[in-house]
Amino acid sequence: MKWVLIFLLFSPFTAWCEPQDWQKTISSPEPGNFPAPRAQKATYRLGWSKLVAGEAEASFTKPDTNVFQLQLKARSIGLVRNLWKLDASQNALAKASTLRPISLKQVEIYSSKTVTTSLSFSDSDVTSLRTQNPPDALPAVKQKFQFQNLYDLLTALLYFRSQRLQPGDVSSLVVYPANAPYLVTLRVVGRESIQIKTGKYNALKLELNLQKINSQFHLEQSKKFKQATAWISDDSDRLLLREEVEIFVGSIWVELQNVKFIVP
Repeated sequence: MKWVLIFLLFSPFTAWCEPQDWQKTISSPEPGNFPAPRAQKATYRLGWSKLVAGEAEASFTKPDTNVFQLQLKARSIGLVRNLWKLDASQNALAKASTLRPISLKQVEIYSSKTVTTSLSFSDSDVTSLRTQNPPDALPAVKQKFQFQNLYDLLTALLYFRSQRLQPGDVSSLVVYPANAPYLVTLRVVGRESIQIKTGKYNALKLELNLQKINSQFHLEQSKKFKQATAWISDDSDRLLLREEVEIFVGSIWVELQNVKFIVP
């Protein structure tokens, strides 16, 4: 269900590339006609190559007539936790009618510090505040990024999911996941069958490209993040089944372990 899992545990590093007229590639903000997801709770495993590195639990609900909510918890486990302890949580709210973000709060607890990120969205900008405990030497300062039709990770996923998603389709959005904006482009590769723990599925195969937008509104292509491939179920639920991300040290992955739909 959640590309947010990747961004919580594995952050790509970026490097300068030539500017381009990328704003003309952004898709219309109008949501597609595919029905919204059912309320659900899902669990995922995260890994690096063949090593299981983390686990996550995601709860997607509609607590109000025009509000979607995503509550996410993720943690490193096993050998990886001995090397890199992380417990993360996120609470995101979105407008159900427009699939646009309202707010997001993310907490990352490491061995030596806790980092809290808060985002507040309007129609034309996002205000972000990142604080640390114990505090940094410099005081935390609110940042504002102005851009029309911004998305966070939850609403980007909901937007992409709402589209028709036929082989060859391409969509691009400006996404502000935590403390910087990115141009996220999704391409539908095709249809194929995939086997995971929860069963065998007919799936849509998607490719995801990520480029950071710097303060001059130029794109920065990642040197260490290479590409991401995701499979979602080709049915009325369009569940995230598996995602694989190629980075400079190899392959990291997310895979669905269990899903339970919540009956109102």
